[in-house]
Amino acid sequence: QKVQGVQSTEAVSLVLPPSLYLGPCSAASNKAFLAANSITHVLSVGSTPAQKVEGVTYFRLSLNDSPTSSITKVSEEACKIIENAIASKSKGCGKGKILVHCSAGISRSPTLVVAYLMRSHKMSLKAALGQVVRARPQVSPNSGFLEQLKRLEEELFGNVTLDIDELPKREKDRLALFEDDVRSEGEGKPQGD
Repeated sequence: QKVQGVQSTEAVSLVLPPSLYLGPCSAASNKAFLAANSITHVLSVGSTPAQKVEGVTYFRLSLNDSPTSSITKVSEEACKIIENAIASKSKGCGKGKILVHCSAGISRSPTLVVAYLMRSHKMSLKAALGQVVRARPQVSPNSGFLEQLKRLEEELFGNVTLDIDELPKREKDRLALFEDDVRSEGEGKPQGD
């Protein structure tokens, strides 16, 4: 979905309208983008923005983009931060809006956004990752993160809906992987609910 205040529509993606954005580190200090989209909170995963923008609340979680890095505690903390940010009231009358970013918005931050969608919106891994990939096709969590997301899905829902070890390399192929998911899962809830 097109996002205001950025040069490229690929720079930042709206994952969960109207509140949850995903992008690279550069967006976290882009005053035009933050103002145009009424961003109230920024969650930095690993990377720290070059500068902070007044009026925006910033959080930072440490996570290395390595297949051996554990996402368990970090994803739980990220879920709390995202939930609280969205639930907060903005200066207007609406709810808060949050940008979640890492260095490039490809592996770490998308992994935590997928975990948030699974935990807080009861979405299956396939539905959550599909929603993120459709919003931001360059997303590609590393193999270790993907494996941990599969374990999280099994823990939350008792099954695994995405039986792959890594996402396809080409964006076109990643999008095709989740094409049928839009029609088959509707709201994104695990089948059998």
